[in-house]
Amino acid sequence: MNSFDKFPLLPSIKKSLEGLGFTKPTEIQTKIIPTLIENYEQDVHAQAQTGTGKTLAFGIPLLQAVDPSAKHVQALIIAPTRELVLQTYESIKDVSRGTNVSIEPIYGGMSISRQISNIKRGVQIIVGTPGRLNDLLRRKALKLNNLKILVLDEADIMLDMGFRQDLDVIFDHAPKDRHIWLFSATVMAGIKKLMTSHMKNVLTIKAAKAGFALAEVSQYFCVVPERKRLEATIRFIEAAPNFNGIIFCRTRALTSEVTEELASKGFKVNCLHGDMKQSLRNHVIKGFKNKDFNILVATDVAARGIDVSDLSHVINYSMPDDNEIYIHRIGRTGRAGKKGIAILLVSRAELYRVKRLESVAKSKLLEIAIPPVDSIINVKMGAVSDFIEQAKKADKKYAAVDDAITKLVDSFLPDEIRAAFEVALKEKFFQGLHEKKKNAFGESSAPKEICMELGMEHGISEDQVRSYLYTTCKLLPQEVSKARVLKQKTFISIPENRLDSCLEEMRAHPIIKKKVKIYLVEDHFRPQSRGKSSGRRDHGRDRFIKDKKRPRRR
Repeated sequence: MNSFDKFPLLPSIKKSLEGLGFTKPTEIQTKIIPTLIENYEQDVHAQAQTGTGKTLAFGIPLLQAVDPSAKHVQALIIAPTRELVLQTYESIKDVSRGTNVSIEPIYGGMSISRQISNIKRGVQIIVGTPGRLNDLLRRKALKLNNLKILVLDEADIMLDMGFRQDLDVIFDHAPKDRHIWLFSATVMAGIKKLMTSHMKNVLTIKAAKAGFALAEVSQYFCVVPERKRLEATIRFIEAAPNFNGIIFCRTRALTSEVTEELASKGFKVNCLHGDMKQSLRNHVIKGFKNKDFNILVATDVAARGIDVSDLSHVINYSMPDDNEIYIHRIGRTGRAGKKGIAILLVSRAELYRVKRLESVAKSKLLEIAIPPVDSIINVKMGAVSDFIEQAKKADKKYAAVDDAITKLVDSFLPDEIRAAFEVALKEKFFQGLHEKKKNAFGESSAPKEICMELGMEHGISEDQVRSYLYTTCKLLPQEVSKARVLKQKTFISIPENRLDSCLEEMRAHPIIKKKVKIYLVEDHFRPQSRGKSSGRRDHGRDRFIKDKKRPRRR
């Protein structure tokens, strides 16, 4: 079936799909929608990647299976993150217009009393996260007595995130004759156990395997030792004219480390990992979608549920733990008919894995060299050329200062203006090609480090610190290159040009309601001049200690 017109759909759903511009179903939709419409009383396991249309693959049959006249919960969709809940809710809501089916999103971070009120008014379909659904079940505000269908979306990620017990609680509250539609990108041991313990006569449907989903992704591998991976990553980013992509790391710690290093070199970057609070996570995802920064460093779990268009690159900084996770990673680029590039960084000891990945991806990974400086310069020269062409066009937004600029330019010699323009171009386009970044006056523009004398023992976390800097100090995520929370101290690195305003805000509006000592680290630890007393820094206690005079040996 290559058209939604061929499906046995309700007229209202057909009309909604036409209005949304959906005419041709995806592979997973073709395989699953007719089956579930014909018999929703079927336990199903569908293996499909993100971006293959799986939301409507289960959403359309759900809309046809529920009874709009019955004002109780008949279908429950469980997703691992708030972002995925909202995306799923919005997608199904758009198609549901004209069906009189009521749908409600349920997740943490929003008023639980309002959610309870909405449920009491009568809801047929709920889309929720495991944690908030459990809260409502404990309060007896959510009743699943009449549940027909339970959908587990991104089930493998829910298990990875530790939601197995929450899912078991939901299973216990649901009727025994409910039916489960399970969707996952991978088939891990936990998925098989879940199917064995909670599902019967399972129909398995596989769709969007590598050759279908990754046709537009050019895949490469680069042999580089781990100690050189950051440098290699920087080269690949700088060699891409319009890099906009995700760098995947194995651990939270590595994610933070790579983010700090890239930010310190002037890149617009932020990170995403599973330990982040929801508010900070939302802030980062929104910034990435709005293109406030063009590089996201993430772990596999944290990146699930993010739908960002126009990604040019995926860089596998760490080898994925599972071959199918590789497919999920690189499937985030090359969407909607656009080309994408996936680069895998491997050590010589990991080369044997490349063949295995080729087998799973059903495509060849070509070896690629680290881009040389010459190629990066050529890319940047192209950007300079585009910049000059754009500058030729009249720009009325600066009309108010045209006369002042003209007078200023006229006061300098042509050679002086040329020299200043060259400096400006180097600053704008070529900063990463020399070791120490310099500003127009030849001064170092390295980040400045601030210390707050409070830390984990005061209940402070890195997420809390970053959220505070973004909201109170109005810093952009890429401007905070470090936020390291120790037991009793917190160290923050920000650009020099934001230092004064940031210190002023931090002292006027401290992160907690008590007096906090805040200072610039280099001032606090600056040694005295030679000829006077000498000193050494005690790194364990982070304070400057004067050396005591030692007795002279006889």
